[in-house]
Amino acid sequence: MRVESAQRQRGEDRQVHLVIVGGGATGVELAAELRDAGNLVSGYGLTHFDARNDMVITVVEGGPRLLGPLPERVSAAARESLQRRGIAVETDCRIAQVTDTDVVTADGRRLRSDLCVWAAGISAPSWLGELGLPTNKAGQLEVDGCLRTPDPHILAMGDCAAAPRGDGEGIVPARAQAAHQQAEYLARRIGDLLQGVTPADEPFKYREHGSLVSLGTSSGVGSLMGGLRDRSLFVSGSLARLMYMSLHLMHHKVILGIGRTISVALGRLLLRRAHPRVKLH
Repeated sequence: MRVESAQRQRGEDRQVHLVIVGGGATGVELAAELRDAGNLVSGYGLTHFDARNDMVITVVEGGPRLLGPLPERVSAAARESLQRRGIAVETDCRIAQVTDTDVVTADGRRLRSDLCVWAAGISAPSWLGELGLPTNKAGQLEVDGCLRTPDPHILAMGDCAAAPRGDGEGIVPARAQAAHQQAEYLARRIGDLLQGVTPADEPFKYREHGSLVSLGTSSGVGSLMGGLRDRSLFVSGSLARLMYMSLHLMHHKVILGIGRTISVALGRLLLRRAHPRVKLH
């Protein structure tokens, strides 16, 4: 509705201001998708709506750069891609208040905001703090190298666990690949316990396999970890986007199996020929 009203107005009053708080993968991907969505919407009869000028998108990140956990080259490429699309990026910027019309920064600036999306990370469920077990500032349960809490009968993994990396670099990141690896590790340990076998005290080791970030419908950026001296391979553009889509289908394959995954992929391909790219209702 806000975009439709902008079609009928003139000057700065017609602009739609979107502020995304958080420059991680979620915030970066959302900004790129919104820009693409704005470009698509302008083609549905909104002849006076210029998505690049009338949809003002700002990504606000509290850290020194976007995609902080990823290599600096990936971060720089993502920032360049967003700015090339007319998306403003504010780094080293913390939020003090969010109002109905503005996002107020810690240094007193006001960023006009018709819609503010909070994508600045996650916190663990509050009920974890009621278990009587130690938690960190994010509410995650503190576990040892074998993903055990001080209560040996309670194990934790994924986003709710603050697991040490073992390499002196803090805790294991709250990412899908980390949770996947922890699930495989705990499946073996729990299997031993159910069979009455004492599991070995071999700690969990997180292995970074790289990351891919989607930058809209036709581009992406990321790094893939190689086996040679733990070096990473930088990928960008259409190749990164294709690899991102392939990774998405691989997740489907694990859950649905190869047959249903192929059906899902073919179904989506056919629907793209018949359905609009953006929901108009």
